[in-house]
Amino acid sequence: MSAHIVVVGAGIVGAATALALAERGFAVTLLDRAAPGSAVSGASLACLGTHQNSEVELPQLIWATRRWAEWDQRFTGAFHYRRCGQIRFIDHAADISTAEHWIALERAAGLSAQLLNLDEVRRIEPALTGPILAASWSPDDALVNPFLSVRTLLRAAVEAGARFLGHQPAQRIDCQGDRVTGVTTPDGRIDANTVVVTGGPWTAGLLAPMGIELPIVPRKAQCLATVAQPPTIRGVVGASKSEQGGVHGGYTQIQQSEAGQILFNTVLAGGESAPGSPDRVPQVDLPFVVDSATTLMRLFPGLRHVDLLRSWVRYEAVTPDDRFIIGPVGPTGLYVGAGDNGTGFLRAPVIAEIIASAIAGTRCAVDPSPYDPARFAPKVALQ
Repeated sequence: MSAHIVVVGAGIVGAATALALAERGFAVTLLDRAAPGSAVSGASLACLGTHQNSEVELPQLIWATRRWAEWDQRFTGAFHYRRCGQIRFIDHAADISTAEHWIALERAAGLSAQLLNLDEVRRIEPALTGPILAASWSPDDALVNPFLSVRTLLRAAVEAGARFLGHQPAQRIDCQGDRVTGVTTPDGRIDANTVVVTGGPWTAGLLAPMGIELPIVPRKAQCLATVAQPPTIRGVVGASKSEQGGVHGGYTQIQQSEAGQILFNTVLAGGESAPGSPDRVPQVDLPFVVDSATTLMRLFPGLRHVDLLRSWVRYEAVTPDDRFIIGPVGPTGLYVGAGDNGTGFLRAPVIAEIIASAIAGTRCAVDPSPYDPARFAPKVALQ
């Protein structure tokens, strides 16, 4: 088998990257150790939101949300794009100034964020009757269906000339001298002069035998879902940014699926896992269930007697500064796009643009500098 470019990992980032490369005329093979989107992409709540997200990346995030809206038009709603908005609730008076800071930043960038009083909050989210003081609101934030999004972009990549090989893990990246020459899989070697690793929490382990030390660690991404309910929650509900950490630092997300299930999680502390954790599928932590259910019932008292239907655990890849590592590392022809911190859906168009532009040698539509692997040198060996 031969291919010009091999992309390793068919989650949302790999699918978007394969599409961007195929549409630029490259021969692309996309590999995955299992089915497309079967790891953290399939478990994501898939929020496409700029609100209180990342000041450093705000221009890139705005570009990404616009690209998602363009994709929705292009693929005629195939991944169930919903511009539902996002509320960040405030339950500590000290956090109002923090919300105002974010709102000012976002409005200066042309976004529509605003501060809401309680009456305004309940006009937008009538069921949000818990003891909060106020909230910030971003009406343009959106949701997509994670499974359909991965498959839609993958199908478009294949139609553009890429090929997909599922249940085909990359065992080794092959090199000759200082240049990539291919990828070895259980079925043999795939020749390539460029390899792009978008393998999430498996990325660091795949590159470690090459002497490339990426500061990426796996972290549990856990979620709970209730039985289906009548329409109850309009958009995405989360905590406002805060210096207090825990749920007051934004580690909660509540939304309702199109099928009526209430999806929710709350992470109060920690969560980083030992190397090798992504290869195991544990049960959801009991403290996580208690914390998440407590938060849901406090904010939405009307859901107090709703039954839980299911839970799930996957692993996301986290870097020390919570930003992706995107770009060339190690031998010539090796690129990385990993370190999502649970934000891969939003950033997938940006990652695809940066990597495809770098490989093609063309001008990039976004500034890649916030994601430069060199910020972690000397741990990352650069080309």
